[in-house]
Amino acid sequence: MLCESANTDIKIIKTNKLVLPDRVDRGAIIVQGNQIVEIKKRIARPGNFRIYDFSGLYVAPGFIDLQVNGGVGIDFLNATPAQVRKVADFYLAHGTTSIVATVITSDLSNMRQALKGIACSSAPSILGVHLEGPFISKEYKGAHAEEHIIPPSKDALIKIINRYSRMVRLVTLAPELPNADEVIDYVTDLGAAVALGHSSATYTEAMRAIEKGIKLFTHLPNAMRGLHHREPGAVGAALDSDVYVSLICDGVHLHPAFVQLVSKIKGYDRICLITDAISATGLADGVYRLGKLTIFVTNGVVRLFNGVLAGSTLTMERAVQNFMKFTNCSLPEAVRCATLNPARILGIDLKTGSIEVGKKADLVVFDENFNIKHVFFSGTLIDTFCR
Repeated sequence: MLCESANTDIKIIKTNKLVLPDRVDRGAIIVQGNQIVEIKKRIARPGNFRIYDFSGLYVAPGFIDLQVNGGVGIDFLNATPAQVRKVADFYLAHGTTSIVATVITSDLSNMRQALKGIACSSAPSILGVHLEGPFISKEYKGAHAEEHIIPPSKDALIKIINRYSRMVRLVTLAPELPNADEVIDYVTDLGAAVALGHSSATYTEAMRAIEKGIKLFTHLPNAMRGLHHREPGAVGAALDSDVYVSLICDGVHLHPAFVQLVSKIKGYDRICLITDAISATGLADGVYRLGKLTIFVTNGVVRLFNGVLAGSTLTMERAVQNFMKFTNCSLPEAVRCATLNPARILGIDLKTGSIEVGKKADLVVFDENFNIKHVFFSGTLIDTFCR
């Protein structure tokens, strides 16, 4: 039920299923402008405000996705500003109110052009860029074009980011490679986070990288040295430390038992759900492009011609649903993995990532089957995308 009023700057969002960091509870969120200013158990006399009554529906913080390659036929690597906005709008309709647009390995000029397109889009839900490459291991390249993989170099990174250094929020690299330390230091000085991924790092090398400042292991355990009883590898280091890990919970990249094992070892405060969604997301099965590579989508599963997995067609509400199914965790625990935890990686958890006073009013409303019903972005109901 929606009640219109003269005072449209202040909104009251009511539900009996408010997803807070530690519980689901009855409550009312008072929003002024783009910010949550108060949370009450109930509103006795709502006054002359706009009221949204979502009784029977869940109201959760908007999802934050650290790894999105594109969608609706568009790859961020070669997208125009208008196309970037189209992709952002698509994911906004699925409850993802914050995206880190992912630019994968390509030639430096192409990656630089991709950053320009993303920066010029002014899409408000895009927080910045995740550079996944080009400083990665050829042995664990996954769906990255090998001819464009290069050794870590501060100078090469500067050529990529050029005037758009403030757009960089996350860089995935292979820390065992020569000169990786100088890139880690430079990225850290920019205020961005560094992740281990597409890496052949041994256990010792990975643990050293954590000491150096690595915050995240990208799409554990895909595209990295696996766990072996004589060489625990990067996966062993991730499980034996308090570093964050990101997981693609599409039921294809990871066996449910592995997801459950990781959750038991890491806990729900060190896991970030990601989609790693590619350009084919939101479209039918077929043949598409991921950077310079041809990809094949069959039954929603994305592979190269040789069978290697090449991202997903996952959206975040389904990732949360799958994670709950795989781990038997609570809804607040699953939602934290898609909201507050990635916000912490990016250093924005005091501003967003949970329903708390003083934080941005990015909210997603969904039913018990995780069907998105409404999305609020910066306190505004995005009617265009409500389904």
